[in-house]
Amino acid sequence: MTAAGAVGTFVVLACAIRRRQPGARDRALRDQIQSVRTHSGDTVATVVGPLGKEWLHGPVALGVSIQLWRQGAGIRSALPTVASAVSAIGSALFEQTTHIQKPPPGHPSPHEPSFPSGHALESSAVALTSAYVLTREGIVAPGPAFAVAIGLSLAPTAGRVYLDRHWASEAFGGWLLGIATATTCAAMYEWNHAEVAVR
Repeated sequence: MTAAGAVGTFVVLACAIRRRQPGARDRALRDQIQSVRTHSGDTVATVVGPLGKEWLHGPVALGVSIQLWRQGAGIRSALPTVASAVSAIGSALFEQTTHIQKPPPGHPSPHEPSFPSGHALESSAVALTSAYVLTREGIVAPGPAFAVAIGLSLAPTAGRVYLDRHWASEAFGGWLLGIATATTCAAMYEWNHAEVAVR
């Protein structure tokens, strides 16, 4: 239900963005953020940016999966890697197919599709899925696991908005799809866990 709700909200958001191109709230928030940018802020935003890239979260997800396998999670250990792969493929597909909004003026490629934010989609999908599986397997406590996951999702995405690479609505759209991916993986975990318990 959470995944369906996130996807439905994403569709509503995409339709709204297509009509407004971009909205007044996007422009106002962008102007406010850009007015307080600093050199040190740019440095921090640049440093955390790779957290949303597949060449970083892919190996990390694979490492988490290997650790889960060693802990006896079985097929469920693959879910962080699945989330990484699905989110990376989804991000690439959206970049090729959704041309509903131009990126903000600070983007180095003004004609490159930027909705939804790949950083938001990929980082949230991988971080939340990993936190869920690690928690359910009893390896990490829920509080610390999800606190780190949320931080890992917010940091690279906020950095892209700060650096004027994405509108805030694009970040929100990416998070929605990331949440949909993570909750789908969580449902797969529970289904597999129930199947194993029955056997």
